[in-house]
Amino acid sequence: MACNIISNEGAVFALWGKPNKADLERVIDRVELIASASGRPVVYITRVPQLAPPPEADVRQHLNTLMPRFVKACASYHVLLEGVGFVSALKRGILASLLQFGWRSGTFFVHENDKGVIAKVERHHRPYVESIIKMAGAQGLLTAGPPEDVPPRDNTGSRPLESRPRL
Repeated sequence: MACNIISNEGAVFALWGKPNKADLERVIDRVELIASASGRPVVYITRVPQLAPPPEADVRQHLNTLMPRFVKACASYHVLLEGVGFVSALKRGILASLLQFGWRSGTFFVHENDKGVIAKVERHHRPYVESIIKMAGAQGLLTAGPPEDVPPRDNTGSRPLESRPRL
């Protein structure tokens, strides 16, 4: 799993490493679950650390196929694409312009960090967003590097035998 997901009753936050198709499915499933449980679209915030590798072409294509589901389940979608300087600003600008086409006006945003999110969220969603950002900060998800693609753990909490170091 190359992403960490947390949620509350009105928002979902994901920290990305190098995404794969299964991770994308886990995220959209959580977004849809929270939207269904709350009875309304939710705010989705995704953080992409500066050192996170880009997704492979097949994963990008899979994300494109999932976008209609995100559009339906999200009141707004926020990408925290980190980094400073011209190249990082250019990446944010390109991402924003590429993904605006599939979204209602004023629902897709790209930010340098979490500080700009609250100002772009509708007032009735703010308590959920403030809470999820606080939760993410408390769990270190606002400062952590990209998560590694680690096999899921078994019921005992240990890694499967094939991923354990050999003695």
